[in-house]
Amino acid sequence: MDESLITYMLNIVVKTRESEYLSLGVSPRGSQMLYRAAQAMAFLEGRDYCTPEDFKPLVVSVFAHRAVVSSLYTSTLKKSEQAEQVLREIVESVPVPV
Repeated sequence: MDESLITYMLNIVVKTRESEYLSLGVSPRGSQMLYRAAQAMAFLEGRDYCTPEDFKPLVVSVFAHRAVVSSLYTSTLKKSEQAEQVLREIVESVPVPV
């Protein structure tokens, strides 16, 4: 995996830890699971390398149950849906490496 993709993934993880809407961000084990999931996605696509598109769709499914939504985040959504929404916003805010 290219170093820029690891940095991209870690930038997403750091944003989960710094988000005012999450009282608990993603742990190192969570970042390892995203790394492995992206590798598996690339393999299933028939590639021996990863792209940012391997990470983006997996962030919510890998991280949603690992992040705890803060009481500052007010919404009519259920807690699990709130976490998914915050994670989607974080993914969109992190620049994709070229």
